[in-house]
Amino acid sequence: MFARAERTAGAVLAVCDGRAPRRVGLLMANGEPWVRGLLAALRLDAAAVPLALPVAFGGADAYAAHVRRIADDASLDAMLVDGSLGGRIVSRVAGAVPDVPFIDIAEPPATRGELPAPHGGGSAPAVIQYTSGSTSAPKGVVLSHDNVSAGLDAIEAGTRWTPEDRLGEWLPLFHDMGLFTLLAALRKGSTITLWQPGDFVRRPLQWLAEFAASRSSIMPAPNFFYDYLVAAASKGIPDGLDLSAWRYGGNGSEPVRRSSLEAFQQTFAPYGLRPQVVQPNYGLAEATLIVSTGVPGSAYRSLEVERSSLSVGDQVKEAAEPGPTTRTVVSCGTPVEGLQLRIGDAEGTPLDDGVVGEVQIGGGPVTSGYLGLPAEQQPFTPDGLLRTGDIGFLRDGELYVMGRLKAMAVVRGQNYYAEDVEEVVKSTPGVDRRHCAAFAWDGDGEEHMVVIWETKLDADTASAVGQAIRTRLAEHLGLTAVETLAVSPQTLPFTSSGKVKRSGAADLYRQHQSLTTASEGQHS
Repeated sequence: MFARAERTAGAVLAVCDGRAPRRVGLLMANGEPWVRGLLAALRLDAAAVPLALPVAFGGADAYAAHVRRIADDASLDAMLVDGSLGGRIVSRVAGAVPDVPFIDIAEPPATRGELPAPHGGGSAPAVIQYTSGSTSAPKGVVLSHDNVSAGLDAIEAGTRWTPEDRLGEWLPLFHDMGLFTLLAALRKGSTITLWQPGDFVRRPLQWLAEFAASRSSIMPAPNFFYDYLVAAASKGIPDGLDLSAWRYGGNGSEPVRRSSLEAFQQTFAPYGLRPQVVQPNYGLAEATLIVSTGVPGSAYRSLEVERSSLSVGDQVKEAAEPGPTTRTVVSCGTPVEGLQLRIGDAEGTPLDDGVVGEVQIGGGPVTSGYLGLPAEQQPFTPDGLLRTGDIGFLRDGELYVMGRLKAMAVVRGQNYYAEDVEEVVKSTPGVDRRHCAAFAWDGDGEEHMVVIWETKLDADTASAVGQAIRTRLAEHLGLTAVETLAVSPQTLPFTSSGKVKRSGAADLYRQHQSLTTASEGQHS
C-alpha cells in the first residue's frame, strides 16, 4: 500500500508541474484509492481535505456549490478522484472549480517518479476536516501532525487497540470517525476491511454477516446503527452468524440511548456478541475524534434525572424512577489519555461535579482552531481550552452529554433540548418514520418550538398524529408552545454525516411560511 501511495504521490506531483501541493482534496467513495490518496497527500507534506459525498445534498448543482465553497476556503491545489462518484457528478464539480486540477488515481502508475524528501510533520497541518454543520455552516478544523499523532494515541488507549485487532469500516472515510479509526489501524498494522455506507444501509443483515465473517474486532458507529440492526433482525438473522470476534464497538457521534445498548445486546447475544462490546463514547473532529469512552467490556452506567434540572448552571437532580418528566442520560466514560476535560461556563470557569455546563477540552489531540477564522472568533476559553458547544456534566469523573448548546431553545423561560423533543416525537404512536427536526422559532415576538416530521400518512391522519405529538410533548416535557409540520419522506435536509440538519430544516420552515400561512399544527 505504501509503495502504491508513493507512486501515486509522484503522479500528483507531475500534474502539479513538480510543485508539491499544500492542500489536496479527496473526492472519492470508500475504497483503496481513497486510502492511497490520503497517504499520497501526506507523503507530499500536503494537508488532506476529505470531502463529503453527494448523497446528503439536494442535487448535483447544490453539491458542486458545496465543494466550491470548501475548495475556495481551503485553497485546494489538487483534487483526487477515482471514478467512484460517476462522470456526471465529477464533471459538474470540476466545472465549479476550474482552477483546481482533478487527478484520477483509480490505479497508481507502474513506476515511481522522483519525490522530494519528507520535511513536514510537527505543527504543520495534516488534515483539514470540515465539520458536518448540523446547526451551522461547515468549518475547516485544522489538525496538525502532532494533533493526529496524539489523537491516534488516545484512540489506541481508549479502545485498548492491539496489533492483533482488525478494523471493520462501513462509515464514510470523509467522516472523522471513519478517517481517524482508519489511520489508527494503519499505524497499528491492523487488517482493515472496508465497505461502502450503502452496503450497510441497503442490506444491513447481509452486511452484518460479512462483518462477522471478516473477524473484525473493532468497529465504530453512531447510535442509529445499532437501532437499525435491531429493527432489521426482526426479519430473521442469517444462519451461522458468529459475532464472537467483535471486541469493541464504539457508540458515538450522536446521543447514546441506553435502550439502544440493551436492545442490541439482547438481540445479538445468542449469536456470540460479548457482553458490553458496544461502549458509549464522546468525540468530535476538533479532538481528532475521541474524548471519552467506556472501557471495553465494562458495565453501562446511566442516571435517571429530572428534565427540569438540565439547564446550564443547574445541579442535576436524580429521580427515583423513570417518568414523563425524567430523562435517562448515559455515561460516555472517562477522558482518554492525553485529553483534559472540564465542564465550564462561557468564561471558562470550572463548574462543580453534577452541574450542567459546556464541555471544554484541551490537550495534544485538540485543534489549534478553524481555518481562516480570526483569533477573536476562535472558540477558546481565556485559559486556552476549546469550547465544544456541547452541554453535559461530570459525575464521579465520567462524562454525561445532553446535546448541543445551539440546539437548546428557551421557550417561555424554560430550556428545551432539541434532542429531547425529537426523541418524544419519534416515540409517538402513529409516527411512521424516524426522521424529524426540532428547533426554536421566534414568531411575532414569541418563541415557540417547531417540529418538522416526515411521514407517508394522508393529510387527515397526519393532522391527528400531529395533535398526538403536541399532547405528548406537553405531558413529557411540559412544552406547550409547539407547532408541528408534516412533510413527505426525503424532504428534511441531512448533514454529510447523516444527521438531520436543523439549520436547513429552519430554512425549509421559512420557505413554507412564505408560501402559505396555513399549517397542520398550532401553538399557544
